[in-house]
Amino acid sequence: MKKTDVLIIGAASSGAYLAKLLAERGYAVTVIDKLSKEKIGTKYDIFHIETKEFEHFGIPRPVKGDPAWAFEFSREQTADPMDRYPKEGYNPKVGLHMHEYTVLMDEWAESFGAQIVYEAEFREFVFDEGRIIGAKYKRRGRINRIDASVVVDCSGIPAVARRALPDGYGIEKFPLAGDDMFYVVLRYVHLNREADRVTEYSRGWPYFKSWIAPCQDPECAIVGIGACHSFENADRIYGEMLRSISLPEHELRYIERGVTPYRRPPYSFVGDGFVVSGDAACLTKPINGEGVTSGMVHLGIVAATLDEALKNGDTSKKALWKINTEYNKMQGADFSFLRALLTGVVNAASFDEFEYAFESGMISDELLSAGAEGGEFAPAPGVLLNAAYQMLSGIVSGRVSKKTALKNAAGIKALYLAFPDTPERYARWCLEAEKLWKKIGKLR
Repeated sequence: MKKTDVLIIGAASSGAYLAKLLAERGYAVTVIDKLSKEKIGTKYDIFHIETKEFEHFGIPRPVKGDPAWAFEFSREQTADPMDRYPKEGYNPKVGLHMHEYTVLMDEWAESFGAQIVYEAEFREFVFDEGRIIGAKYKRRGRINRIDASVVVDCSGIPAVARRALPDGYGIEKFPLAGDDMFYVVLRYVHLNREADRVTEYSRGWPYFKSWIAPCQDPECAIVGIGACHSFENADRIYGEMLRSISLPEHELRYIERGVTPYRRPPYSFVGDGFVVSGDAACLTKPINGEGVTSGMVHLGIVAATLDEALKNGDTSKKALWKINTEYNKMQGADFSFLRALLTGVVNAASFDEFEYAFESGMISDELLSAGAEGGEFAPAPGVLLNAAYQMLSGIVSGRVSKKTALKNAAGIKALYLAFPDTPERYARWCLEAEKLWKKIGKLR
C-alpha cells in the first residue's frame, strides 16, 4: 500500500495543472490515468488557448517548431444566420495539438515532483468509518491501493470517481446525458482558392453553433459544429447552415468527432476528503464549450484551499467548503448567468430575431469579447445599456419576442452570489437553485 498527500484521478490538462500547483508547494502528489502516455489527450487533434491565458495561469507556452504548436491567429468574427452583419474582435489564440500539449503538461507537472502513473484505472474508493481515505486502481491486471488525505476527480466527462461516491456524500452523481453535452464534429477541409484562406481569423455563426477556423496547414481550415443531443443532430444543423451560409469552395480531408460537457456544474464540489474539478465537474465556458483553461480558475482555488487544509490536518467537507463559496461567488455566478442567458436566447429566438440582434447592434463586439473571457463577465456599462436599448426597441417594433431569458439569468447569478458560506444552509439553497434551473431548462 502506498501513501500520498493528494491522489488525482485523470492526467489530462486539469489533473496535470493541479498536480503542478500542489507539488510546487511541497506536497506528495500522485496522478493516475487509465490511458497510456501514447494515447492520452487524443479525442481531438486541435484545440485553442487564448494567448493571454498562458501567462495568466503560468502554463507552458509552445512556440512555432515545438511539437505541441500548430498555428496562431488573432481575429475572431461572429456573424448572423445570413452572414451579413459580422462582428469582429481581437483575441489572439494559439492552436495546439491536444495529445502533444497534454504530454507537455504531464511532464511539466512531473518536473515539479508530481508522480504520474499511466494505464492505471480507478476502481473504487477506500473508506475509514465512512470517510474517503484513498482509492484502489487496476494496472496491468493487478489491483493496487493508495491512501491519500484528499482524492480529486479530474477524470473528464466519465467523472468516474464522482459517480462512484456513496449516496449522501454531498455531491451530485449525475451522468452526462445527450442534452448535457455538445456533440462536436470537426471537418478538416482543403480550401481550393488562395483568396479564401483563413489563416488570420476564425468566423462563427452562433445560430447554427458553427464556425470556420485556421488549421495547421495554411491551405486548409477546420469547419466545426457543436450541437446537443447527438452527432446526428449536429449533422442536421450543419445541413441547415449550408443552406444559409456560403462556405468557401473546399474539399473534405477527414472528420473528427467528440463531445464536451455543457450543463451546470454540481452544486457542491467537495465532500470529506474529496474534490471534483475540470470536465468531471462540467467547468466549461458557456459561450463556446471550451474547458481547458476555464477549469483552471477553479483549480487555483482548489490548490490554495487544499494547501491550507493539509497544513491544518483537516480535509473534511467543512474545511474544503471554501472551494464552493469562492468559485460560485466568482466565475460560477458569471458562468451560470451566461449559461442561463444563452440557453434562453438560443431556445426562444427565431432566425429573424438573431438577424435583428446582429443588425441592430444588440450583439456587439464588446459583448462577445466579455462573454468569451474565462473569468468575470463584466462588460462596460454602456455595452449592456446598448444591448438593453436595442432589445427594447426590438420588442416595441415586434422584431424581438417578449420571451427573454434575462430575468432568469439575473436571478440565477444573484443566487450564486449568495451561495452559503457553510454547509448548514446548503440544502435550502439547492432547493432555490433547482427551481430556477428548471425554469431555465437545457439548450435545444
